[in-house]
Amino acid sequence: MVPRRTFLFGLSAAAMTTQSVFAKKKAASRVLFGTNAGGTSKGIYIADWHGDRGEIGTMSLAAEVASPTFLVKSPHARGLLIFCVNEKSEGDGEVLSYLLENGASTLKEISRQGTQGNGPTHLSIHPDGRSLFVANYGGGSVSSFHVRPDGSLSPVVSHFQYTGHGPNPDRQEKPHAHSAQVSPDGKYLLVNDLGLDRIVVYRVNAATAELDPNEPPYWPAKPGSGPRHIAFHPNGKFVFSVNELDSTVDTLAWDAKEGSLKLLSTVSILPPDFPKDKARAGEIAISHDGKFVYVNNRGHESIAAMSCDTRTGALTVMQLVGNGGTTTRHITLDPTERWLIAANQDAAGDIAVLQRDHKTGHLSEPVRTYPLNRAMFTLFV
Repeated sequence: MVPRRTFLFGLSAAAMTTQSVFAKKKAASRVLFGTNAGGTSKGIYIADWHGDRGEIGTMSLAAEVASPTFLVKSPHARGLLIFCVNEKSEGDGEVLSYLLENGASTLKEISRQGTQGNGPTHLSIHPDGRSLFVANYGGGSVSSFHVRPDGSLSPVVSHFQYTGHGPNPDRQEKPHAHSAQVSPDGKYLLVNDLGLDRIVVYRVNAATAELDPNEPPYWPAKPGSGPRHIAFHPNGKFVFSVNELDSTVDTLAWDAKEGSLKLLSTVSILPPDFPKDKARAGEIAISHDGKFVYVNNRGHESIAAMSCDTRTGALTVMQLVGNGGTTTRHITLDPTERWLIAANQDAAGDIAVLQRDHKTGHLSEPVRTYPLNRAMFTLFV
């Protein structure tokens, strides 16, 4: 595919020269893209990734599946295991496992299981690769699965159905589990429920994939904020929680021994004069050094670049840049961290590539965009 090139600004010439030293770093050779049903896309796509210059090669269909809107990977002796949700809006959703063999360009399906809830939107894999966790947004529930040595999935091991509602009658009329993120040490699972304004915490049995409610069982977010996704700081002391409904990010102190959270600070990622009810915060990405955090804003159609005080976890918005499309569903940094990739879901749909300055954390406007209908997710492999 021939990319559309857009005007590059926001980085000084000196900063761009500084970044050139990172071009020699080895980049991931390939990248997977998840899409959503209802358009021309047919499933999971694969392409070469050129991290030295931030370019995506020709995309091809790697696996045909209706709505693979979120993906994760895990090492395997023959390559990589790839897991994805199939985000059905009617009936129970599914989670699928695939094998991506070394050098292959197609995914071999291993297994699929129902999630006991509709609209699964997020999943995470245990650090040891033996457990998988799925959040059912439409169903308002969370489910866990055991991953067998061959990559196949067991039926649901643990399932928790939530009840109740939040103060926003349009978006919080019932529970909406939006993410299920395992802690870096694999001991806890944190479930952000947008409908209940809670981050629910479970203890994880790594050997069996069983979940047990923690004590305390959840952290209460600000009413009406709508916690969506989280990211753990590399130092293990902080959790950043993205609130979709009021476009804020909470910095939370994380007690890895007790599995508890405490609010430290909150920052808005919108301009002061932009109406909060016209925007929806989305995905979060954090640099490996923990100094910079990125969150996208749908509606405002921007990506917020923030500096992070590694002592306190406090975030400061440095800039807001365009997302290169409409309704960014997912953002991620490539392995070299020279580039940020945005999957833009609406209108024609595209994948946008933004350049990133390692020293300052600043982003350019999109330097390249690649058409992909209903683009939803990016996974470097």
